[in-house]
Amino acid sequence: MDDLRAQAAAGAPDAMLALALRLEAELDPYADDNTEAEQEIENLLLGAAEHGLPRALAELGSFLWHVQENDEEALPWLLRAADLGEVDAMSLLGDIYDFLDERDTAITWYGRAAEHGDEQAAENLDLLSRST
Repeated sequence: MDDLRAQAAAGAPDAMLALALRLEAELDPYADDNTEAEQEIENLLLGAAEHGLPRALAELGSFLWHVQENDEEALPWLLRAADLGEVDAMSLLGDIYDFLDERDTAITWYGRAAEHGDEQAAENLDLLSRST
C-alpha cells in the first residue's frame, strides 16, 4: 500500500482512486469516529474525479451519498459519471430520485442503467413502473 500511497501523492489519478477504494473497504462502520479516514477518502476521490475518471466521478458521488449523506453534493458528480456511461452511477441516480420521490426521474435513470445491462436497475424499474 505504500507504493500506492506514493503514486497517489504524486498525483496519479488511478492510484488515488485505487487507494480511496481500499481505504473505504477498510472503514470500520462501528467506529465512533471515522472523520479523518473519511476525509482522506473524499480527498482522494475528489482528486481522481477532477482528472475526469468516470469511475472516480461515480465513486465520489456514491461516497457523498452513502457516507456523507449529502445528496446536493453527490448529484452533480453522479450526473457527470452517468453522462460518461457509468452504469453504477445511473442506477444510483435511480435510487436517489426514487428516495426523493421524483418517480419520473427515477424511472429514467433506472431505464438507462437497465439498457446497459444492470439487472437490479431493471428490477427496480419494473417495480416502480407497476406502482401507482
